[in-house]
Amino acid sequence: SGEIWVNELRLKEYNNEGGWAAQGALNMQLSDVGSVNVSGKILTEGFGGLEEGVAERSNDNFKSYSVTANIELGKFFPDKAKVSAPLYYSVTKEETRPKYNPLDTDMLLDDAIDAAADDHERDSIESIAVRKVTSTNFSISNARVGIKTKRHPMPYDPANFSFSYSHSHRHTSGETTIFENEDNWRGAMNYSYTPVYKPWEPFKKLIKSKSKWFDILKRFGLNWLPQNITFDTEMIRNYYELQERDMENLAGSQLPLTFSEQFLWNREFSLRWDLTKNLHMNFSSATHAEIEEPYTPVNKDLYPDQYTAWKDSVWTSIKDFGTPLDYNQAFTLSYKLPLNLIPIFDWVAADANYNATYNWTR
Repeated sequence: SGEIWVNELRLKEYNNEGGWAAQGALNMQLSDVGSVNVSGKILTEGFGGLEEGVAERSNDNFKSYSVTANIELGKFFPDKAKVSAPLYYSVTKEETRPKYNPLDTDMLLDDAIDAAADDHERDSIESIAVRKVTSTNFSISNARVGIKTKRHPMPYDPANFSFSYSHSHRHTSGETTIFENEDNWRGAMNYSYTPVYKPWEPFKKLIKSKSKWFDILKRFGLNWLPQNITFDTEMIRNYYELQERDMENLAGSQLPLTFSEQFLWNREFSLRWDLTKNLHMNFSSATHAEIEEPYTPVNKDLYPDQYTAWKDSVWTSIKDFGTPLDYNQAFTLSYKLPLNLIPIFDWVAADANYNATYNWTR
């Protein structure tokens, strides 16, 4: 004997509801002050190309917008101040809302939210289902005041200094991520001094003879100041933190916070000095240091006590100029013998060079 049982099976037509998409952009030029650009994009569920089948169409509602501004802050100062401060700012927000509830893929997300018992449950469902990404960027590049002494630039002239600062932030939340934050900071100062002066030529007026035999003395000149002095310093800090969602227990338990951090301080110095027309000297040095940080999450809102300890440790390390990671030094000296100024040796050329380097790594 045997028994055969067949369940009821029905096949209905596809859900062939279409979607739509749109995008736009607006560019505004603010005279000579700067420009502002705005753009946006929307794509709804069911949207797809003419060649795509029903299963290939989008099942998400996606929307994003972006605002970008480039402003020359120096235009807000008097022309006599000669201020230059290019500012850049941008913000981008994206939101991806699925058609179906990721916790129960047989139910529409809107139906799941409407069926929630209270506001807390509705917010919880939406925070898990909807993926949100926010990115911001801010920077001021080579801000400077171009005031300097007219005839003879001095070491303390404001035009010798320039400053830069930038900060980028990215925040992400979604189904498997409660929050993911990534921040990058950079602050820099540059100093560059180029003296303008006449070299000291003691024999030029002292020797009246026009004989070529005296050219080697008449053309001798001593540069009593270097041609250029440059000093650069920059601080770079990167911080990343990730709080993953415990998908096996959504009641409130949290997985351990994952984070990484790095804080660097780089310093560079260079000197170029042509002691005479034939004697040239170059010196450069670079120090890469690390600002020591305690291994703890840096989140003032979630961990206020750890943040206070982190701040105190960082300031102590900055006062000590950080912990050197490596040091590089280079020195070059070149001399071209002025034999071409001696009539009987004007067909001879001779050079001498000296190079020295020093490297240290912790």
